[in-house]
Amino acid sequence: MIRYTLRNLTLSVCLFGMSGCNSFFDVDPSDGLPAGDYYKNVNDLNGAAYGLYAPLAPEVHKLLLWGSARADMVTEGDGHDVFVSQFVNNQVSTLNPYTDYGFLYETIARCNHHLNNIPKVKPQDVVTPYRLNPFYGEAYFLRAWCYFQLVRNFKEVPLVQNEIAEQVTYVNRENDTVHMNTLDLNAAELRAIALQPAGKQEIWKLIISDLNKALVLLQPSAQLQWNPGFAARAEQILIRANLNAAYALACEVALWNRQYREASNFADVVLNYKTSVGGASTWSTQYTVAEMPSANYTLLVFTYQYAGAFNTNRLQEFTSSVEADGGAYYLKPQMEVCDRIFDESLDVRRRSSWMRVNRKDVIWKYIGRDEEGKAMREPYQSTAPWHLYHPSEVYLMKGIAENRLGNSGAAFEMLNRVRASRELLVYLEGEIPMDLISLEDMLFKEKARETAFEGKRWYDLLLMEEVFGRTGMIAHSVARKYPAEQQAAVIERLSDPENWYLPIEPERWK
Repeated sequence: MIRYTLRNLTLSVCLFGMSGCNSFFDVDPSDGLPAGDYYKNVNDLNGAAYGLYAPLAPEVHKLLLWGSARADMVTEGDGHDVFVSQFVNNQVSTLNPYTDYGFLYETIARCNHHLNNIPKVKPQDVVTPYRLNPFYGEAYFLRAWCYFQLVRNFKEVPLVQNEIAEQVTYVNRENDTVHMNTLDLNAAELRAIALQPAGKQEIWKLIISDLNKALVLLQPSAQLQWNPGFAARAEQILIRANLNAAYALACEVALWNRQYREASNFADVVLNYKTSVGGASTWSTQYTVAEMPSANYTLLVFTYQYAGAFNTNRLQEFTSSVEADGGAYYLKPQMEVCDRIFDESLDVRRRSSWMRVNRKDVIWKYIGRDEEGKAMREPYQSTAPWHLYHPSEVYLMKGIAENRLGNSGAAFEMLNRVRASRELLVYLEGEIPMDLISLEDMLFKEKARETAFEGKRWYDLLLMEEVFGRTGMIAHSVARKYPAEQQAAVIERLSDPENWYLPIEPERWK
C-alpha cells in the first residue's frame, strides 16, 4: 500500500479553505468569526475553547467503527450498510466514507489557531496571565488526543505544521515567565520514539511533546481551572480537558511507547486523586441517566446535543433496533464472544453493556435508560456521551504497566481493586496464574468489561500484538466472532500487519 505524507504548504492551503482543494481538509477554525473580532477578551477565548470540541461529538460513530467494530465483541446487526460491513469484516476499502478523518484535522486546525491567538487576550480583572495557562493546556491535550487516534488507525498521516506554535510562553504560579519549546523531549522519550518506524516518529514526537505541555499547563483542580471569569458551568469538570484526563492519556501513550515505569507513574497521579472508581449499584448510571454522568465513573466525555443537530445521535442510529427511534441497527454484540468475556453472572456490567430487546441483542449503552431493557432513550433524542477515559481504566493500565515491569503483585492488586468495586469476588493469592501473559490477559479482559463497545477493544488487541510482541493476538481473537468455516481465512488476513490499519484514498491527500 502506498502512503503519502503532506508537508506545510500544500496542506495549510487546503486547511483554510482556499480554492481548488478537496473538501476533505477544508476547515474554518474560527467558525466564521472575522479575525479582527476574535480573541479580544476572555469571553471570546472561552467561546473559542468550546469550539475546539465541536467537530468531535457528531463523529464518534467513526470511533465506534474504528475501535470496536473491527474487534471481537461486535458484529453486524440486521441493518445493512456495505461500508459498516467492511469494518466488521476487516476489509475496509479506500473509498469507505467512515475512514474520513477530516473531523480530527478540523480539531487539530482549531487547536493550532487557538494556540496562536491566546496571547492576544488581554488579562483583566481576576484573569491573570497564569489563568490563561489551562487554555493552552486544553488545546495541547486535544491535539495530542487527535494525533493518537490517527497514528494508531492510519499508521502514517499528514502532520499539520501550519499554525503549530513552535514555542509556548506561560506564567507559572510564582508569576515567572517560562518558555517551553514545542519539541523538547527528555532522553527516555527520545529512546522510546526511536523504537517506532520512521513514518511514525514525527507524530509520536508531537504527541509526547504536546502531552508534556498539557501536564504543565492544565491545573490540578478541574473545578477551579475554568474559574473565575470564564463563564464556567458545573459540568465542565467532565466536558473539557482536565489534568486527570491528560494523565490518563499520558499513561496510555507511555504504554504504546514501552515506557512502563512512566505509565505507572502517570497513573499514580490520577489514582491519588481518584481513589474511587464508583460502586456497582450505580455503575449503569454513567450510561442511562439523561444528565451528565458522575465524575466517579468518567474523566472526560464528548457530549452530543440533539437540539439543533440535523440528525439523531449516530450512536443511537448505529445500535438501536427500533426504526421509529432512528435506529438502523448496523452493529450488535457478538454474543458468543461477549459471553466468554462476561463470564460471571453477577457482573453488573452485563446488564448495561448489552440487552435483549424485542428478541434482538443490542448494544444498550447508547440507547438505554435502565438495566431491564424496558426504557429506551427518546426517539432521535439520544444525548448519550462518548467516554474518553474512566478512572477504572487507569487502575487497569497501571496494572498492565506493572505487570510488564515484572511487578505481578502490584498488577494483581490493581485487578482486584476494580473487581471489588464491581462487587465481584476478588482473587486470592495462588488462585490464578501469575505469569506475565496470564495476568495480562486477565487485566485486558477486565478492561474489555469496563469499556465494552466504547472504541477501545481493537487498540487493546493491537497494543498486545504490535507493542508487546504477542504474535497472533489480533488474528485469533477477532476470528472467534466468525463461524468456524470462516476463521482460517480471517486468521490469514489479519496475520498481515498491513491489514491492521485503515486505508485512505490517496487522491484525498493531493
